[in-house]
Amino acid sequence: MKSLLLLFARRYIAGTGRQDAIRVALGLNKAGIGATIDNLGENVKNASEANDSVKEYLGLLDDIQSAGADSTISLKLTHLGLDLSKELAFKNAETIIKKAFESGNSVRLDMEGSEYTQRTIETFLELRQKYPNVGIAIQSSLLRSRKDARMIAEKSGSIRLVKGAYKEPPEVAFQDKKEVDASFEAIMKELLLSGTRPAIATHDERLINEAKRFAADKNLSKNSFDFEMLLGIKRKLQIELAAEGYKVRVYIPYGRNWLPYTIRRLRERKENIWFVVKNIFER
Repeated sequence: MKSLLLLFARRYIAGTGRQDAIRVALGLNKAGIGATIDNLGENVKNASEANDSVKEYLGLLDDIQSAGADSTISLKLTHLGLDLSKELAFKNAETIIKKAFESGNSVRLDMEGSEYTQRTIETFLELRQKYPNVGIAIQSSLLRSRKDARMIAEKSGSIRLVKGAYKEPPEVAFQDKKEVDASFEAIMKELLLSGTRPAIATHDERLINEAKRFAADKNLSKNSFDFEMLLGIKRKLQIELAAEGYKVRVYIPYGRNWLPYTIRRLRERKENIWFVVKNIFER
């Protein structure tokens, strides 16, 4: 089973070390595509593990700068100690974001399961008061997300809009794919008009084409938003969008925790398994 998962992971995960991620990012840069790098990990059990994650990200920022890579970074607050305390996660996130700001880079807070949504947004808003280089991800699958996105955009926060890969109960999330897609489209259009440089993070070509059509109809510049996709997914489409003049970023995960990450994501929703298998055979 581990060998089979490794076969899958090799396409979607850069490797176990920072230099693996940098190498992949530089390769994408040559094709006119940017990157955002994520050190795999979440739900650390103690402050020492959280501190190790901070050190890794600080080293990653140094390596990105040294290599001259076009790459931002992404991180999860539970990887920085959110399960231990909100204060610890804030302090650790601020250390990383401050260094990124000083080096001219930016940081995106990933969104995790719905039990972390409120704390993640609160932490983001507090950090955003001091650091304009921090953004956040919002999941269109959650019932609350349209309201959250409006509030964040009104405060000039930059949002990466995703559908969401977590299995959530009907009290907090849409259960039907059509509803998730409709939510995504509605939030996407509001964000495109907000002037906050959102990232439209999807591999859904219908939604990508609708974003392009809507932006053109509203006379929005191609430089006013990004498209984001996962490493190894829709690679041909990534290149085509970049060639058309759109800014494309590819989410590059790396780290020694690739196995639990892969297993957890495949277990969470049966749709995740089909998504991976289907895209193995796409360019």
